[in-house]
Amino acid sequence: MNRFGLVVLGLCLSTTSFVHADEWSKTYTITEKPDLRIETSDADIHVDTWDQKTIEARVTSDRYKIGGRGLKIEEHQSGDSVELQVHFPHDTHIISFNFHNHVNVEIHMPREGRVNLHTGDGSIRLANFKGQMDLKTGDGHQEIESVDGTLRASAGDGRITASGRFDGLELGTGDGRIEARVTSGSTVTPSWTLHAGDGSVTLELPANFAADLDMHTSDGHITADIPLSVDGRLSEKSIHGKINGGGNLITIHTGDGSIRLQKS
Repeated sequence: MNRFGLVVLGLCLSTTSFVHADEWSKTYTITEKPDLRIETSDADIHVDTWDQKTIEARVTSDRYKIGGRGLKIEEHQSGDSVELQVHFPHDTHIISFNFHNHVNVEIHMPREGRVNLHTGDGSIRLANFKGQMDLKTGDGHQEIESVDGTLRASAGDGRITASGRFDGLELGTGDGRIEARVTSGSTVTPSWTLHAGDGSVTLELPANFAADLDMHTSDGHITADIPLSVDGRLSEKSIHGKINGGGNLITIHTGDGSIRLQKS
C-alpha cells in the first residue's frame, strides 16, 4: 500500500464518531401554541404539522454517531417553548468523496404558533404552518409551502420558494432565485421586501391585490403581467407604480437577475 493510502486509512480509523447510521427522537407535550427554535450548523430541517398537542422531533444521521464524541443534541422545554440544537463534532478527521453530512431534523408539530429555524449548511422545508416564521440558511435552499402569517426568510446561497397567505413577507438571498406565490386574503402589513443579490425574483399575486410597487434590477429586466399605473418615467430596469389603486409598499430589488410580476 502506498503512503497516501496509509494516511487515508489512518485518518479514517482515528475517528470514533463515524458510524453507518444513528437516530434520536423525543416528543414534547404542548398546551397552547408552540414556540419552536431549531439551531444547527450543518443539517437539513423539515417541519410539517398535525392535529396533535405534541411536538415530535427526530434526528437521523448516516455518518455520525449521536452522543459521545459524535453529534451532540441539546434540547430544552419551557412551557410551550421548545429549543433544539444539533452540534457537529469538531475533532472528526474523515476524508470522504461525499461532502454532505446527511443529518436530518424532522419535526411534526401543531399547525399554529411560531417557528425559528436556522441551519448553516443545509436546506429547510416548512409546510402547512400558521403564525410567525423566521427561517435562515447559510448555504441551502428553502421550500415554504401552504403557510399562513408572517414570513421572514433569508439565505446566503440558495433559492427560496414560498407560497401561502401572508401578512408580513420578507425574503432575501445572496445567490439564488426567489419565487413567491401569494394567495387571496393576504395583506401588505406594513410593507414587503424581496431581494436577490444574484438571481431572479418572481412574485405571483391575486388579481384583486392592491399595493404600491418599487421594482429595480441592476442587470436584468422587469416583466409585469398585471395592469399597473406607473409613477414617473417607465424604465426597463426600474418601475415605481401601483396595482389596483395602490396600498402599502412592496419592494423588489435584484442585483443580477430579472423580475417577473404575474397574476395568479
